[in-house]
Amino acid sequence: MPGRLCTTLLFLLITGLFFCSSLGYARLPDQKSLTIAIGLENYDFKPLFAQFTRKTGINVKVVEFENNSLKSELLLRASNNALPDGIIVPADYMGLTALDLSEVPDDWLSTHLIDQVRQNIKANGTTLGVPIVFGNHLMLYYNRALVSEPAHSWQQLRTQQQKLGVNISWNYYEMYWYRAFLGTFGTSLIIDGNANLDTPAMVNGLRWYKSLKDESWLDVECDYDCTVNQFLSGEVAYTINGSWMFQRFSEHFGDKLGVAQLPSLRGEPMRSYFSSHVMAFPDNALSGSKSAELRTLSEFLQSLPVQSNLWSSINALPVDKRALDMLKIQGIRQVEALISTLEYAQPMPNEAQMAFVWEAMLKGLTRHLAGVLDEHQAAHFMQHIVEKSISYEQEKKPGQ
Repeated sequence: MPGRLCTTLLFLLITGLFFCSSLGYARLPDQKSLTIAIGLENYDFKPLFAQFTRKTGINVKVVEFENNSLKSELLLRASNNALPDGIIVPADYMGLTALDLSEVPDDWLSTHLIDQVRQNIKANGTTLGVPIVFGNHLMLYYNRALVSEPAHSWQQLRTQQQKLGVNISWNYYEMYWYRAFLGTFGTSLIIDGNANLDTPAMVNGLRWYKSLKDESWLDVECDYDCTVNQFLSGEVAYTINGSWMFQRFSEHFGDKLGVAQLPSLRGEPMRSYFSSHVMAFPDNALSGSKSAELRTLSEFLQSLPVQSNLWSSINALPVDKRALDMLKIQGIRQVEALISTLEYAQPMPNEAQMAFVWEAMLKGLTRHLAGVLDEHQAAHFMQHIVEKSISYEQEKKPGQ
């Protein structure tokens, strides 16, 4: 009896499993998923990822890093073979060769990309990212409660400071800001793949930048967070900051927020860099098992419905020309001003050498500001430092 009972129970168990299997319940298929790393303080893409999951069934796990540690975290993961499937980063990250980014096929890119954006998605001549939003340029923000008409030149700004007592702040020792001042004199930091720092333009830029500090009407020791807080509190009427701060400033000031071109110097415009945020694919991910899912996500983020809603959802400028044109005709004064500030902006180089360029510029500038080097010596010192750093990097053997 016990043996017959066991046989019967075993028969029922096998039958039940077969029955469930025939209905599709035996083993649920693995859900398709992607892991995407983003910067915490950059645009909030998580709502878009949630929409993508609802539409496609492909789950997106978001890994967030603080902006100032995003690059180092990605490089650390590269050394540990623990990179995500995709990353959404500023376009200059494409120059990080250690990430082993996949080349993006031309047919992955929208045919409606803005021309400026097409200039900003290559590194060393190769397309290594799918653009999603663009901007990241510097502009002049002003408090309309303190200034009714913004200064269009540094001469006007100085006059307002003397007559009205209004001040300006920016992240004085940050090279991204200094480059906008340097751009007034017309120079490219990289030409034909080579650093280009020891130039008359650099000499003129250093001389002017130091003169602003020597006039003692700037709090040059005020760092980035300090300058933001000064502007929010009304301590200064003007600040130079990026398009990424538009939403925060707009929420704080409402219609009292003003946006304008960076002040000109003797009729010459300042020229900030601009860049795109791109989705890139580390560890040669497009040759892996998730290439199809990554392409689906790329097409979704470039689609007209998504691009058309980027401004309303995350206050970002779309890379699709049709979407940007629709945004222009909405008649939102601040948005029109924000777009207009791109007129003189230039695409930031994405070459790997830029990391050494920024470092060399900072070393030369600080020595000049401290009075250790004059402007000619500082420009020459910058060139020496960048060439030495690049040469050392190229001579390093793998694994060192």
